[in-house]
Amino acid sequence: MENMIEVSDKVNNIVGDLFVSVKKEQVEDIFLKNSIDDKSTRIQLLRKCMHVLDTSNTNEVLSVDDDYNDEIEIFLNGKWRLLI
Repeated sequence: MENMIEVSDKVNNIVGDLFVSVKKEQVEDIFLKNSIDDKSTRIQLLRKCMHVLDTSNTNEVLSVDDDYNDEIEIFLNGKWRLLI
């Protein structure tokens, strides 16, 4: 079982890898390499990398798949990079 420091280091490494990713294939490879299959966890990591809590502009409830696809699209457009 991983301790808190190991988990924190792993998250930081994943976020660092995501930060330099500009293609969907790169993002997907990072998640696969780190055995992150849960889309909710993937969304949280993308948001952590972008330094945002939420990217939706609506109160509409999306499926996890739709939410993930939206997050990937927002992440890949790269505009968030101008804000950090």
